[in-house]
Amino acid sequence: MLQLPSGADEIVEQMINEGRIVFLTGNPGDGKTFIIRKEKQKRPDLYTISDLNSVADEQMDGEIKQLLSCYHNHQPCIIAANEYPLLTLLRKLAAIAPDFHKELLGVKQNTIILNYPTVQLGRICVVDLNDRNLLDKERSIVKLTVDKFAMLLKDSLGSNAHLDYNIRALSDSLVLQQYIRIFSLISLTGEHYAIRDILGTIAYTFTACTLDEINSGASFYYDAIFSGDNELMRVASSFDPIRLSKPSLDEMLWNGELLDGWRLGIPKKWPHEIEAEVEQAVDLFKSIKRKFYFENELSKDLDDLQPVDYSECEKILISINSKNKEVKRRLIRSMNKLFLSSDMDNERLRVWTTHGFDLSRESGAAVSTRYIDGSDLELIFPEPVKWLSKLEYTPSYIVLRNKRSTHRNAGLQIDLDMLKALIAIEKGYPVALLSTQYEQKLNQFLHGLCSAGLAKDYSSGEVLLSNRREGTSKRIIIEDDKYELSLGGVL
Repeated sequence: MLQLPSGADEIVEQMINEGRIVFLTGNPGDGKTFIIRKEKQKRPDLYTISDLNSVADEQMDGEIKQLLSCYHNHQPCIIAANEYPLLTLLRKLAAIAPDFHKELLGVKQNTIILNYPTVQLGRICVVDLNDRNLLDKERSIVKLTVDKFAMLLKDSLGSNAHLDYNIRALSDSLVLQQYIRIFSLISLTGEHYAIRDILGTIAYTFTACTLDEINSGASFYYDAIFSGDNELMRVASSFDPIRLSKPSLDEMLWNGELLDGWRLGIPKKWPHEIEAEVEQAVDLFKSIKRKFYFENELSKDLDDLQPVDYSECEKILISINSKNKEVKRRLIRSMNKLFLSSDMDNERLRVWTTHGFDLSRESGAAVSTRYIDGSDLELIFPEPVKWLSKLEYTPSYIVLRNKRSTHRNAGLQIDLDMLKALIAIEKGYPVALLSTQYEQKLNQFLHGLCSAGLAKDYSSGEVLLSNRREGTSKRIIIEDDKYELSLGGVL
């Protein structure tokens, strides 16, 4: 009934039209069966296995025989498989069809790549739905899904006042913008969410109010999205507006003093009116604060309090292709600040040696005599191979590496956690409160660059001495066997 198109549907259809064997992988609820049904309607004679896991052992040899027949006779087919059944099939194919096994394994390992693929697409392709991200704001299916649900629910208008309100609200541009924003933040947790969970969350947002027994306060969409129990809604609760605090705003919402900017009507009751029942007043306050976040034109003041590292991380991952150099400079500056909070250099990545006598404490002193020129480094990121370019994909990590490196795995892998930490450092977050793993990881990377001959000495025999605890440094310039200590404090 929903018929939600995605890039994966187009890719599978194209591969089938080109006569290829398609292995469709992904978690339960990711839409594999739905895609197969669509293709089967167009090609009733298409050979398919809708769930490899359901094939009994005594039937497996027959299915493999049929699969190999399609392979050798250039006939298309679709095999849907979760990870474990696919690995089991690979082991069987290794013994009876080594050419098929080699091609399938090569393609499977080269769907998401750094720079260039190592194999060319032949008769077999793999479309892994675990790799797609349907929630970030550039490729989100949330708006399309909301529109579809609203259309399907039109016949129910008039049967439930809260449902009527939810349908009307989720057609408002501001509400929809804020609603998509929550899903976009969820996408940056690094977890993959099956399309079943996405549809379930949106459906519950609309229709929780129609259940005979609902959670307290889940009648309206702005409460329901944070009250459900699937994994996506549990994560959504991390971005619940009630976690965001602006004292002056909270006071006005409690006392009923904020009367401007409401898109769908002012709250009918305010928490201060029921202070005798404290718990009930608090529940009402939470509901009004959520309503404000989604429906009030002044909600940007609250939205700006969402975790900065998530918001900035989202900007970086979405713009990394078009703003690669700018992102690289930001990361270099943050890495320098990881060792010295006052360092603002974004063109040179400093090589620091830390000194400490008490290993139980953070090293307070560091010395730098060399640096890595930023122009010798490149920032790359994993992305789908060309034939998978329509897949909705957001990188889950980026890599800073030596431009001249020929080793495909060499470099500093910056995952989402490390990227958020570097963004936090850039914004002034105290390094001492972060895990030491980031400093250790960066040190290993720097030593590797030095071993590769990329390190350069500062001009004029310059040596930097830093006091990391105070965020200050001094320069020593050594020339003609004489040295001069600079009088300046912070670099």
